Amino acid sequence: MYICINPNQLKYRFYMNISDIFIRAGRNLRESKARTILTALAIAVGATTITIAMAAGNGGREYTNNIVKSSGDAYSLSVFKQPSTPEATSTTLPEYGVDTESESGQNDMITNKDIESIRALNGVQSISPMLDVTSEYVSRGEWQKKYVAPLSVKADRTKIDLAAGSLTDNMVAKGQIIISEAYVGIFGFKSPEAAIGQALEVTVAQNSKDGSKSSQLKTFPFTIAAVDRKSDTNLYYNEAVRISSEDSQTIYDFQSGELAAPQYYGMNVLAKPGSDVVELQKTITDKGYQVYSLEDQREQLLQVIDIAQWALIGFGALAVIASVFGIINTQYISVLERTQQIGLMKAVGASRKDISRLFRYEAAWVGMLGGVIGVFIAFLVTLLNPTINEMLDLEAGTQLLKMDWLASLGLIIGLMIISVLSGYFPSRKAAKLDPIEALRTE
Repeated sequence: MYICINPNQLKYRFYMNISDIFIRAGRNLRESKARTILTALAIAVGATTITIAMAAGNGGREYTNNIVKSSGDAYSLSVFKQPSTPEATSTTLPEYGVDTESESGQNDMITNKDIESIRALNGVQSISPMLDVTSEYVSRGEWQKKYVAPLSVKADRTKIDLAAGSLTDNMVAKGQIIISEAYVGIFGFKSPEAAIGQALEVTVAQNSKDGSKSSQLKTFPFTIAAVDRKSDTNLYYNEAVRISSEDSQTIYDFQSGELAAPQYYGMNVLAKPGSDVVELQKTITDKGYQVYSLEDQREQLLQVIDIAQWALIGFGALAVIASVFGIINTQYISVLERTQQIGLMKAVGASRKDISRLFRYEAAWVGMLGGVIGVFIAFLVTLLNPTINEMLDLEAGTQLLKMDWLASLGLIIGLMIISVLSGYFPSRKAAKLDPIEALRTE
């Protein structure tokens, strides 16, 4: 701030640069601490709500992506035949023998012809038919105890949480097997690490022509490659003995025996890494198949999170809008209280622009203070992540509330702009005050 004297006209010119105005604005606000803090807290309520909403959205999306990655392979597609039977509606029902030309479900099976048709598409790495295989029992050897354990086929690269061992590209190799951590003690292993590399036998019974199990058994030898364990992010985890697609086909061929037919209820299509899965899904759908992907589930979950996040942001925005009236009121009171001060500044040559800037910068200070307080409170709330995990029984390290500092900085700047706009009319009133009338005010 400085004063310029024109020697020709003997007039004083009062100059204030931006830094002077900004500093003076902060000093003026300190003189009315209570009013400034209350106004800033009103803004902080909205800022806190919006910041927590953004943190919840970030954490929710990250947690959802982790769930999706643990629950399936992003490059895996589940393909089924379109139902041949007309779908029933609320007003119509298909008439037996008239609207259906064949037995129900007969044309709904995947055949080798379907598999070869899909295999020829660009972007397809491998295809494995969906097979229903069951074991008679699982044991460590002929003279060991036999246990009835469910078989599961790992047909894709879904990442699973391992207690011991390792997998190549998250796939089970032919002749290898994965057991659940809960089975380690049952099969007589001292620890998951002790089970790795050990032999395990799966015995299967062949089905007879009438569909019942025959007395003909066959034992398939395997080597334990890994031990998996339950994870909070895997929605579809089930304790089982997991085998590869190649081994499941071998077991299925023996188990079905003479009943084996080249028909399957579905197939798993594994796309090449880096390929466009969405485009491949559309291509298969256009060929007349029903196709389901992990991306479909992810988008549905993220849509729910987005709706909840924007609803919470909406409540925060309402709080910010309400605080706008508080800023206007505070600025008008400030103009009335400092009328003589404004008159004195104008009397020594301060321009309307300087006076207007002074009050706009005061509003910016209030907006910045409210934003910083709101973001800081939201940050303190995110420190409760461990408590939230404990309450919801989630894995340690999960962050359902995750700060986005860049977005928070943008929020503070946005609140400063809103505050400046809110102080436009009070600053305009201050700038238009007549210096003589202002100096007369008591």
